[in-house]
Amino acid sequence: MSQPLHIGLLLCHTFAPILKQTGGLNYSAIFQKEFLAVDSGVVLTNINAYKGELPNSVDQCDVWLINGSPSSVYDDIEWIHQLSHFIEQLHAAKKPAVGICFGHQLMAQVLGGSVERSKKGWGIGISRNTLVAKADYMRPMAETIDVMVFHQDQVVRVPEGSKVLAGNAFCPNHIIQYNDHMLSIQGHPEFNSQMVKGLLGAESFDNRPAIRAQGIANSVGKPNAKLLFQWIVNFYRQATTIEP
Repeated sequence: MSQPLHIGLLLCHTFAPILKQTGGLNYSAIFQKEFLAVDSGVVLTNINAYKGELPNSVDQCDVWLINGSPSSVYDDIEWIHQLSHFIEQLHAAKKPAVGICFGHQLMAQVLGGSVERSKKGWGIGISRNTLVAKADYMRPMAETIDVMVFHQDQVVRVPEGSKVLAGNAFCPNHIIQYNDHMLSIQGHPEFNSQMVKGLLGAESFDNRPAIRAQGIANSVGKPNAKLLFQWIVNFYRQATTIEP
């Protein structure tokens, strides 16, 4: 069995109404399941950042994960400001952290990049991204990585000194590595087609039938979720002294 890797899941949303329609799993259980599929030593602790809860210390967990949210990172909301400050603390302490979707955008913004509502519109469904740079933790290696997405906002300027690892014409800055301990991904490796359909079933899309239909059509297929979770675990273990 692998040595334990304690991940602190900084929840920016739980998507509870959607998950109730798609099997009833809570959000942390989905992450736990996906991580355990690639590494039996992973343990998760949930922290409800969106409720204003934050860890007492950056050392409370070995590594950190910041998930998605319907909010925008530039919204003037207190919990977003508090989480931004905690990301600054993680960066200063060189604690390994990974951001997903909202977490990706917030990490980029905190570290000096820019996030905007994209003029290209919604990105929904399976996004195919070409690797433009490679790293040791990307094992097994691939030339492209497919991941489910659901977003309007994008990172339009990456922080100085960071490196874009993968992207496409619609979202050029899809995977960004900022340094040896911080990595972020625009896509949702934890999402499946059922969850995307559930999100598109919300009332807010009743007056956007074309977007709803296109999003559902784009969600057909199977993304490389397991591979991306493997890369994330490899990154965590490489960025810590905790070996498999």
